[in-house]
Amino acid sequence: MSTLETYETPVEPVPVRTEPRRLLAGLLIATAVGLAFGSLLRQPTMMGANDISRWCTVWSLLERGTYVIDECPWHADTQDKVQLPAKPEQIGPDGQPVKHYYSSKPALLPTLIAGVLYPARKLIGVPLDKVTLEKREPRWSQIPDPDNPGKVKGVLTTPDQPVKWPVYIFYFKPILILLNIIPFWGFLVLLGRMLDRYARTDWSWFYTLFAAAFATYLLPYSQTLNNHTVAAFSAFFTLYHFVRIWDEGATENWRFALVGFLAAFTATNELPAAAFATLAALALLRRFFWKTLTWGIPFALIPLVAMFACQYAAMGQFKLPYEEFGHDAYLFEGSLWKTPLELDALNVPWMDPEEAARRGIAKESYAKYFFHLTFGHHGFWSSSPIFLIAAIGLFSLLRGRKPMGAVAWITLALTVILLAFYTWNPKARNYGGSAQGLRWLFWLIPFWILMLPAGLDAVADRPWLRRAAVLALFVSVMSVGYAMRGPWSNPWFQDMIEHLGLYHLPR
Repeated sequence: MSTLETYETPVEPVPVRTEPRRLLAGLLIATAVGLAFGSLLRQPTMMGANDISRWCTVWSLLERGTYVIDECPWHADTQDKVQLPAKPEQIGPDGQPVKHYYSSKPALLPTLIAGVLYPARKLIGVPLDKVTLEKREPRWSQIPDPDNPGKVKGVLTTPDQPVKWPVYIFYFKPILILLNIIPFWGFLVLLGRMLDRYARTDWSWFYTLFAAAFATYLLPYSQTLNNHTVAAFSAFFTLYHFVRIWDEGATENWRFALVGFLAAFTATNELPAAAFATLAALALLRRFFWKTLTWGIPFALIPLVAMFACQYAAMGQFKLPYEEFGHDAYLFEGSLWKTPLELDALNVPWMDPEEAARRGIAKESYAKYFFHLTFGHHGFWSSSPIFLIAAIGLFSLLRGRKPMGAVAWITLALTVILLAFYTWNPKARNYGGSAQGLRWLFWLIPFWILMLPAGLDAVADRPWLRRAAVLALFVSVMSVGYAMRGPWSNPWFQDMIEHLGLYHLPR
């Protein structure tokens, strides 16, 4: 039996792309990637505590040869760090164990970045933290005229502070291009190829490609160093080859190796994605046992071993820093978590209840928290209502044995698992902190994008549903536009209900 005979409608050969599709795809992809590239170049390289934490590890590895970030010139600007005893144990002059600061982020990604930058750092010889100073010239400015109230007078002054040109942007911007812009381009190109095969109408083909380019949080987060876009793109590339194997019968050995490697790499960047790697492995083992066992599994071990090796090299232990949340490692002197505010105030399991009540801090009920995860201020579907259309496609693909049906079942399973995990996980009840959108679910965006064509084809003949789909696209793009200036900030929905006095957070 061939690998396609289990389906009602085997996937036909890829149709030749029409000239309108070819033209629009080229223009759309060039526009989206150009927008992402220009925004990346214009935005600050260090945008917030999250990315600074990782950059500190990169600096420490290249400039000090250690994961300790005590001496990093930027580490005071991030609260995403832990303080742990030195290993081997050291006793300081005060008789207490010596402690060091480390990034609270998993060590693999910063280690890979440091490895990529190492040749350039050695060849150029300029430290990452070097700042070139340029003396300012005298300039005319206006000040209030003390002799004539209500009027101003011109004075010639020279600003005290010189212009500062940090060198690190020449090291770090290429890394962001490598991690975010190039994969974003590859994502859109390969998605277009998948749409050639799985989108039955021009309506669904054009809409899905527009949505992938401009209507998800992958676009604004491509400006900053983060694990979410890395995981999302690696998840998509995994899905692309999974579909080629599962639905199209492309069973070359290297595809199994690539699926195994990329699925595991996704999990090293988003730990709950271990569920994805597991589901993909079980599915492939069921139909292609020996190829999965001999190619997929061994290559999946590579990123997993690398992650634990880096973590042990960093801190002398295999467990990740997140395991220390709520303990002394996070509650060092000056730590944000001693006086959490805004969304972080919702996640203080160690705080005395009376102290929390005095400061106006109260845990949200599970029902309220789940609502805001789904349709509230950080809602996956309220921020990106295009995925309501995708939900129609998902449930239509679950009926019968259809191409893309396996991806639909995996998407449904992962969405349920992640929503349950983040609703009931006592160490992650702050919606991801100050961040546009529900960033913990960003790596699922490619899964839901792949559900869009089936949903759009289902509503193609209903004008009012098509108009609703266009409205959903409008709101989704608006959410992205609101996030473009700063992904590490609150989404529009939260800002709106707070400003209207409908939602209170301590500030």
